[in-house]
Amino acid sequence: MFSVSFVEAQEDTALSTEQKNTYVNLNTEKPDSKIIIGALENVRLVPPNEVLKARIDTGAKTTSIDARNITPFERDGKQWVRFDFVSGKKEHTIERKVVKTVQIKRHGAESMDRYVVKMRVILGDVSQLISVNLSDREEYKYPVLIGRNFLRDFFIVDVSKKYQFKPMSLPK
Repeated sequence: MFSVSFVEAQEDTALSTEQKNTYVNLNTEKPDSKIIIGALENVRLVPPNEVLKARIDTGAKTTSIDARNITPFERDGKQWVRFDFVSGKKEHTIERKVVKTVQIKRHGAESMDRYVVKMRVILGDVSQLISVNLSDREEYKYPVLIGRNFLRDFFIVDVSKKYQFKPMSLPK
């Protein structure tokens, strides 16, 4: 037999309402079972709050986004970066605080330094504020490459599938 007190029901309702009203607190707990996604998925990137096609890459440690005209600057004694993000015909100028700089090793090519910033990535109902590295991906088919730092604890990738989920919209 299952019973819930009125107080417990109110607490559950209040928590659900709070979670629906803010995306900052979504998905803070690891799920009991993992979500199966495909090799290609639509993700929402915030900012600029746009839905984009993304390549899922379990071999990549960190998620990478297409960033052009990357310009470092200082704000309040901290290192920041300004970059252009292109989504179809729209171009967004984004400013983010630099978390760190990483050196990317490339097979058969010279290593390169990349800025890492925090951005929100949403796939289906999973919303995470994660580190993403900035890279000019103009020559690539997909503007976003989702790495293990987003996939860990939430997803299993089935490479025979694609576009399994539509990313949730953010509350106004």
